[in-house]
Amino acid sequence: MFTIIETFKSEKKILVEIAACKFVEGFFILLGAMAFVKFIIEPTLRITHCAFLIAFFAGRFFLSGMTEKFFARLSVNVQTSFRKKIHEKFLAQEISSGELLTLIFDTLQALNDFFLKVAPQIFSAIIFLPIFLIGAAVVDLLTAGILLVTLPIAPLLLWLIGKATAEKNSRAWAELQRLNADFRELLAAITTLKMFNRLDAGKQRLKETSRKSSAATLDVLKLAFVSSFALELITTLSIALVAVTLGLRLVAGGVEFQAALFLLLMAPEFFLPIRKFGVAFHVMISARSSLERLKNFLRDENNCALRITHYALKLPPTISLDAVSFTYPKKKSPVLQGVTLKFSAGKVTALTGTSGAGKSTLLKLLAGLLKPDSGKIIPNSSFLIPNCSYAPQAPHLFETTLEKNFTMFDTLDGKPLKKFLSALNLSTLNLNAPQKLSRGQLQRLGLIRALLKDSPIILLDEPTAGLDEATEQKVLTLIKEISPRKTIIIATHRLAVIEFADEVQSLN
Repeated sequence: MFTIIETFKSEKKILVEIAACKFVEGFFILLGAMAFVKFIIEPTLRITHCAFLIAFFAGRFFLSGMTEKFFARLSVNVQTSFRKKIHEKFLAQEISSGELLTLIFDTLQALNDFFLKVAPQIFSAIIFLPIFLIGAAVVDLLTAGILLVTLPIAPLLLWLIGKATAEKNSRAWAELQRLNADFRELLAAITTLKMFNRLDAGKQRLKETSRKSSAATLDVLKLAFVSSFALELITTLSIALVAVTLGLRLVAGGVEFQAALFLLLMAPEFFLPIRKFGVAFHVMISARSSLERLKNFLRDENNCALRITHYALKLPPTISLDAVSFTYPKKKSPVLQGVTLKFSAGKVTALTGTSGAGKSTLLKLLAGLLKPDSGKIIPNSSFLIPNCSYAPQAPHLFETTLEKNFTMFDTLDGKPLKKFLSALNLSTLNLNAPQKLSRGQLQRLGLIRALLKDSPIILLDEPTAGLDEATEQKVLTLIKEISPRKTIIIATHRLAVIEFADEVQSLN
């Protein structure tokens, strides 16, 4: 199960913080046991030892709470990473609704349960057991030997049960996925079922699928309860073996009372992470199956259709509008009515018109952000989204570093960004910190975002409005450099841009 660490290699800082908290917590448990022993056998210093005892146990529970917060943050980060990948795959290819619902909700919830219930016990076992074993060996080698000999029995038992549970757990997840798919299908087709008077049949099918899913889940839970009982029994017998051995040796004078009391206090602590791990064992089995499904689902991510679609238009396309009309909701008069235009491939086209003529609306239609009420856009607007870059008049500035604002939280080679910043007089900006930008800088921010996306279609809404002539020329020069490989449409009223464009289309 430790292979799950592959999924959060980027979270090394959190892992170090968790390990540090657990390490200190382990020493606090040892010191707390020692303070309790001193409290019992030294009556004259009980107030002092009691203060130490309270301090050590308070520190232990504080560190335990901090560790839980770290694991919760780690869980959120890993789930967010997986959700992004699932959404990319969802946009790239057709996925069954049952599979998608199971992945987004049940599968990721199983991973969340792993981080909150199982992972803390794994870390506790890795860090606490060596500390406690060394502490026991310092006090009494025989007791440390008993702990060391009985320790492997529980993991071996869990491994055997895990092999038996894996198949049943896979069946349970398959039944749950089928239940999600049937429920989603029933909701989608409920009107049709009602029209043909087949609601009872659909309900019966859903009832049967639910029964199978419940039965499969119950089979997994049965094994989980058996494993928990077996683990509790083994650890209890191991603790009893330590206690009986110490009792007999104490009567025979083979061990001091102080050492025996310390070891009796540490024996339950030694086996506690394993006992808790056994209680959450079924969570680990579910998480392991979830991780395998996620890996299988995302295995071909680097070759997914989204990236293929993104570069499908290697040649800049011609875009045509055929009698396109659009009216905003709650508005009576249309913004665009019967618009028929053609934007040539590999050309810079200036889209002109008076204020309110619909230039910005037309760009949003081309970008696929809006859908026309009537008419056609060729290629279809929903197809343009992955293949076009759109820079609005007022780009949004996120509350993060400027570099992430320019790259839209993507990672890329810094050379293109530096080139565009230099060409547009923005090279003096501090990219590693949040910063306020003027309106002109925001417009150039939107242009650079569009260029960094490297799409065959670029839509620019008033990219030079408010800029001085020198800066405007630099913007146009940069657009000219890339125009032979792009279809560029610029909504503008600036004379310099209109004269610069290869073609002019008017909405008047």
